[in-house]
Amino acid sequence: MKIRVCWFILLAYLLAAKISAAVPAALMFHDKPIDALCFFNVEGKEIDLKQCGLAKAKYAVKGHNASLIEKGYIGYNWQDPEYPGPAEGYSYYKFFNAGKNVYWLYTINSGGGTGDFTAILRVKRKSTDILEIETLVDGDRCNGGVQDVSAVNDHLSFSQNLTAYDLIALSKKAAPDVKAYDDLAACAICCVAKAYYELGGNAQLQLSYVDLDKVKEIQEMPEQGTLQPCLNQLFTSYATEGKTKLKHNMLDEFVAKFKQTCIQHH
Repeated sequence: MKIRVCWFILLAYLLAAKISAAVPAALMFHDKPIDALCFFNVEGKEIDLKQCGLAKAKYAVKGHNASLIEKGYIGYNWQDPEYPGPAEGYSYYKFFNAGKNVYWLYTINSGGGTGDFTAILRVKRKSTDILEIETLVDGDRCNGGVQDVSAVNDHLSFSQNLTAYDLIALSKKAAPDVKAYDDLAACAICCVAKAYYELGGNAQLQLSYVDLDKVKEIQEMPEQGTLQPCLNQLFTSYATEGKTKLKHNMLDEFVAKFKQTCIQHH
């Protein structure tokens, strides 16, 4: 068993070394890929690479997620020595070329709790020690969690998880008086759909469609909020009719029906 574990750890480090060899110079610092922890809880428009990540936090590295490393991610699991115990945090990222020495980063972070914080960052090297950074989208699990990230023809495509509240708010015909939690479910484990986006080099987000196929049965829908049961009925009627991929106009139609059926008659 010990031999198997040793081989597993060795494989993770070999994969990490292979990825490091392919990292562009703009994302290297002191001959290593930029520390993944530098991209957790980002504040401001610049990162001082001398004062971020392990150089600042003094956390203990606790190993690597071999599955993520194999998929091309850079990072590690870590633990804050001030909070000893079984819980570990983690910080990983994957880079995509946005052209003109600009890169998109897909980051995955956790502080050791239930949160799984994901983001799309736009970064550019300003100087040896400084990285310019812009957060384009971010979220935590069902509250805008980012998934399905891939690069195609100089565009980045990805999905964001939607709660019922986020789904309605995404439409141009959104109901401004509808409240999160009180009226519609908005909790971090209340996913009902995914929004799929395209991102170009100009950092402009374009909604491709919304996929309602996240929930198969009404029993799987959240119940939080006074308007949620009515929305659930409308949601399942769309699913039954096979209307699960909604372009902008169909999303607006869905929200208009929600307002007419669930708000005006409430």
